[in-house]
Amino acid sequence: MTSPLISVIVPTLNSPLIDRTLAALRAQSLNPAHLEILVVGVDEAGLVQTGDRVRLLAEGGRASAAENRNRGMAAAKGDIFCFTDADCVPAPDWLEQITAPYASPQVSVVGGGVIFDRANYWSLCDNLSWFYQFLSSSPSGLRPHLPSLNLSIRRGVYESVGGMSTRYPLAAGEDTEWTERMRSAGYDLHFQPNARVTHMDRRTSPRALWRHGYRYGQYSPKIGRPGGKRQPRTGPEALLPRRWWQMLLLSPLFASLATARSLRSHRVWQAAPGIWLSKLAWCAGSAHTLRRQKIA
Repeated sequence: MTSPLISVIVPTLNSPLIDRTLAALRAQSLNPAHLEILVVGVDEAGLVQTGDRVRLLAEGGRASAAENRNRGMAAAKGDIFCFTDADCVPAPDWLEQITAPYASPQVSVVGGGVIFDRANYWSLCDNLSWFYQFLSSSPSGLRPHLPSLNLSIRRGVYESVGGMSTRYPLAAGEDTEWTERMRSAGYDLHFQPNARVTHMDRRTSPRALWRHGYRYGQYSPKIGRPGGKRQPRTGPEALLPRRWWQMLLLSPLFASLATARSLRSHRVWQAAPGIWLSKLAWCAGSAHTLRRQKIA
């Protein structure tokens, strides 16, 4: 049986770490004959060395991460698309681990585990806040959504549900919306913790942590879709406030509940204040979006 061709797609906007990402991808234990690497975006510093199965799809403007991933998928030749970010370093066996579940024809979407440096307090809090369900120490199984810094799909999923929504101007919310759309289309979202990437988080100050959380709230699919009317909500999302002032008023409670949920499996108690701050920022960003949305 012939092994499938794998296309790795990495969006970048002048990432100073992209050379480390590419070095890790070139060092993968997977047979390189089954691999192509597509870097999509802007690389003004010239850190992307092409050749050796690496292609640069240069973007003249400053397209969003969603747009760059879509460009990569449109140009990809592979049967399986794998995604990581330009601030991530995949483990040497990342591609082997994340593609192994595709031996089963029932598997169409697989996400992997996140590792990060715990030396900086604010980076620790940021990663625990947003990736607590996807750490390499988390159990395998199905997830309600998956992050795009460590994700893979069969080509058929892309052909079925389409690419990422380009209504997300920043790297926030577009992967949640996309993978939830896959789940709604009947695809299970499998989590494989042994497929590891190290996230080199540069959010090392309270201001950077706040901005990240605010942006996640501003573009969260739990609140709505950018630039449109409010969307119908189901499940726990139906309990979220419909008015911006209600979100702000209840934000300390929501931040506390979300912090407890983040620490339930990973009991790094010293991170609680920082996580709470990031969740409070999410509420503030959500309130901003609620205030701008049309009343349904």
